[in-house]
Amino acid sequence: MRHPVRTTATLLCTASLCTVSLCTAPFCTAQAAPPLFLDVATSPKGSSASDMFRDIGRVCMNASFLRQRQTSGSVENLDLLLGNQVSLAFIQLDVLKARDQIDKDPRARELKQLLPLNFDEIHLIAPRPQQKKNVFGKVSIVGATKFSDLKGKKVGTWGGSMITANVLKAKSGLPFTIVEYKNREDTLKALAAGQVDAALSVVGQPADWVKALDAARYALLPLDIPSSKVNGFYREATLRYPQLGSGVPTYGVQRILVTRAFKTPEKRAALLNYQKCALGKLTALQETEGFHPKWNEVTFKESDWPWFR
Repeated sequence: MRHPVRTTATLLCTASLCTVSLCTAPFCTAQAAPPLFLDVATSPKGSSASDMFRDIGRVCMNASFLRQRQTSGSVENLDLLLGNQVSLAFIQLDVLKARDQIDKDPRARELKQLLPLNFDEIHLIAPRPQQKKNVFGKVSIVGATKFSDLKGKKVGTWGGSMITANVLKAKSGLPFTIVEYKNREDTLKALAAGQVDAALSVVGQPADWVKALDAARYALLPLDIPSSKVNGFYREATLRYPQLGSGVPTYGVQRILVTRAFKTPEKRAALLNYQKCALGKLTALQETEGFHPKWNEVTFKESDWPWFR
């Protein structure tokens, strides 16, 4: 005689955790609690933050369970982290410093650095200057050839790059108008339509979308700001895109992976496991084919923010 299959709810308890598990009699067995997933705010697809998060995941598959949340960039990431919508976020250091030093938000200083990463370069993109002759045959250059030529002009930007644009404006003393857009696509459309005179983006080179720009229409402008005016926020860097202007002087800002000062044992363990694995896999991150070339600039030693310990 066949006995009917009975499904019962079994309460599994430990000293600190109770979970409800469904089992089929008479084969009821204890089930482990589901893994703890942590959400991570990166940046749009194709960004250095998104690619580097992917790379860490490939070498640290069993360290922790993390889910990517692609965003518009550092400003949104910081707001999500402070708003308890994610557990980790890739954030430009100037965005974090601005929230702390300029906005005087006390919550910013409470954040902790899980990993210090690479320096992303400031890309200033403008229509390629044109040569024109007047009626007397004299040749003149029409269009911007460097940052200081943007006096009185409009510069489009988005996400964390908007903070960078504001810092550069304040540090340089150059009067220009910053126009904020929702994302990269809208900013580049505005540049193509002549609604802004340049577009500013902080992104790790080589960025695929920068390489895809029409070299006949666009050029990269040098940031001709004395380093003494931007010390403490940026360090000198060089852009190398042969088709757009190789050897273009600019500045770079560090990107760091940030978290909150969590205290729950499970979350702390997940974060520390992820941190430990990444710190121990730097050589693999630098030498695995197909990984982002920015890994070759990472040391995990350069740091200007308190560590998560």
